[in-house]
This record gives sequence, structure tokens and C-alpha cells, in this order.
Amino acid sequence: MLSRKRHNPFLLVLAGVLTLLNISPLLWIGFSAFKTRLEIFTQVIVPRALNLNNFSVILQNNLPFLVNTLVVSVVATLGILMVSIPASFALSAFAFKRKRNLEMWILSTRMMPPIAAALPFFFALKAINLFDTLAGLILVYIGVNLPFAIWLLTSFMRQIPSETVEAARVDGCTWWQVLRSIAFPMASSGVATVAVFSAIFSWNELLLPLFLTNRGAKTFTVVLTEFQGQTNTVWEQMSAGALIQIIPIVVMTFFVQRYIVSGLTMGAIK
Repeated sequence: MLSRKRHNPFLLVLAGVLTLLNISPLLWIGFSAFKTRLEIFTQVIVPRALNLNNFSVILQNNLPFLVNTLVVSVVATLGILMVSIPASFALSAFAFKRKRNLEMWILSTRMMPPIAAALPFFFALKAINLFDTLAGLILVYIGVNLPFAIWLLTSFMRQIPSETVEAARVDGCTWWQVLRSIAFPMASSGVATVAVFSAIFSWNELLLPLFLTNRGAKTFTVVLTEFQGQTNTVWEQMSAGALIQIIPIVVMTFFVQRYIVSGLTMGAIK
């Protein structure tokens, strides 16, 4: 008979405490989003009623900025995938001089903090008349997130057996056919992982929209910074806005979590 492994009660309690500490800010945001202003200042922990007025006010005044965030995130993610998939396949399938140096250079561009490039991006978009436009913001997001996407997806492409690629080439497949019919399906978990990470980065980005937008292309993350004034902070509306910002990413991650897990563990066990 197999003996059951006994769990250490101390470790269980420690894990519970650490979990509670990690989710406590989210719980505070969730409760505060449904509170009235009086409940915020009287420090009521759980709201007495399900108050949806905060969400109504947020969406009524800022729905176009939420749409901006959605458009920028979706288009930027698609643009990142369109470039990173063939680029990572080329880096994994072809042998050429100084390939390793090229890979390190691509990765090194991601190590630069975005604040260091914010001012150059500002002047560049001003020069080409793309300041405060969705197109300009999308181009910047693609450029900032592309190095990480190529680096991560290249590691998945390298897991594809070279014998499979060589057999397809012998059968007469072009490189684009190999990419479309073999490499892409076999690296689908990696593509899903890159897509999710790119969407999260684009959806949650705050610094670049602060520098590169004014009113027309302002994103919802910028809206969340506007609830704090010099004399007053509208905590209940800020919490409602934060909950709106969080929910789409959580829902998306829930539906694609099996691809993320399989993608992140690919190659860990051989």
C-alpha cells in the first residue's frame, strides 16, 4: 500500500499567509470598486451593497480610452507575432556569420529601460506626425516588445527536430511552407506564450503613453493616474478603473493557460 505523504502544517500556514499577502491588494481593489465615497472614508472593509455607480461613471467618461487600449494591444500583439515568428524561425533554422552576435544584440535592446527611450520616441513621432496617434503608439509598442518576443520564440523554434525540417525540404517544401505547415504548428504553445506576454505588456504599459499621447490616443492606464489630485483622490473610481483594467487580462490568461504552461515547460524535460 502506498503511504500518503504528510504535509508540514507550518509550510501550509506559511503558504497561506504568503498567498494572502499577495492577493490582499487585489481584494482591496475589488472591494473598493463597489464602495461609496462614504464607505471609503469610514474604512468599511466589505461594501454594504453592490454599487455599480463607479463603473458607470468610469465607462461613461472614459470608454474611448479603453477602446484605444484594446485596439493598441491587439494590433501591437499581431504586429509582434508577424515579425517575431519568421525572425525566430530564421535564427533557429539558418546558419550564417555572427548569428550569435545578432541574437545578443536583439536581446540587449530589451535591457534598456523604456524611460531612457521615451524622449527619443517623443521627438521621432513628432517628426513624422505620429504623436498622439494610435499608429505611433502601436509602432513603439512593437519596437519595444519585439526583442523579447524574438528571443523567447527562438528558444521554442530550436526545439523543432532538424530532421523534420530537412525531410520537408527534401520533399520540395519552400521555407515559407516549412514555417507555415511545420514550424508554426509545432511551436504553437510558444506562439501563444509570446502573444499573451505581448498583450499583457501592451495592455499594462503606462510610461510610454504618458509621454507619447495627449488626448486622441490616450490609453486607459493613463486615465487611472488622473484620479489623484493635489487635494483629493477618488479612490472608489480609481479602484473601479483598476478592476476594469485587470479583468480582461485575467480572463484571457485563464482561457490560454494550458498553452502558457506547456510553452514555459517546453524543453525542461527531455
